Amino acid sequence: MNFSQVALIAALVGSASAFTPVSQQGVSTALFNGLGAGGMADTRDPDALDHDDPRKSISAAPSFEEYLKLRDSGGGAAPAAAAPAAAAPAVAAPAAAAPAAAVGGGGNVMGTLAGLEGPGQVWGAEGIAVGKEESDLKGYDNFGLFVARLESSGVAAELAGAGPFTIFAPVDSAIESYEKMFGPFDANVCKMHIVTGKVPTSQVSSATLSTLSGETLTYKRAVRKDFVNDIVIGEKTFGQYNDFPVDVECSNGLIHAISLSLAS
Repeated sequence: MNFSQVALIAALVGSASAFTPVSQQGVSTALFNGLGAGGMADTRDPDALDHDDPRKSISAAPSFEEYLKLRDSGGGAAPAAAAPAAAAPAVAAPAAAAPAAAVGGGGNVMGTLAGLEGPGQVWGAEGIAVGKEESDLKGYDNFGLFVARLESSGVAAELAGAGPFTIFAPVDSAIESYEKMFGPFDANVCKMHIVTGKVPTSQVSSATLSTLSGETLTYKRAVRKDFVNDIVIGEKTFGQYNDFPVDVECSNGLIHAISLSLAS
């Protein structure tokens, strides 16, 4: 084989290698140790943090219901005004602020319950058939059935005393659901919703929740909400209407509204 043949073969081999696909090493987009593919830390929905340096503190994020209520009321629509250049950094809000207290009428727990306005109810999908928007107000879920059951069972007489009492008051729809699924809302069930002593929402997590029925209710904190016997305390409604009232002051106690019976 002469030199010209060797040169021709080398040229053909070099030309063929130009068309050989180059293998590429893939880049994983998985998260490793809390870091994304771009190297940034995953900071979605961080836990609240109260740091000695206020600039490093993180306020508690609002729940989805709280965000919707803020949006519907127009809150947060305009950007916050910039702080003066030399102003000290603002102190972070507490991690779990207690819901705003509802205003009672100053009477005892029975009288206050009878006139207390419950959470607002919207029409939802059934409103379309009667010409209503789904978000239109249909009415209020009040406490007339609970008052009636307290009176018919004789428990109301016990609530006429000095107390103090803390009433976890189920709304009318909660009484209806309980009686449909479990039976009569009798004296023992009524007493399970009455705690001896005055326990505001800010102390529900630490107080002993002993009821007139002799049972002790169970508290837990989850998804940025307070639960007693797995029922939310201070529940929010969607839209601009009343939330479930809590910390309603009475002459002989407090009232916290709930969406389901604690005996469910």
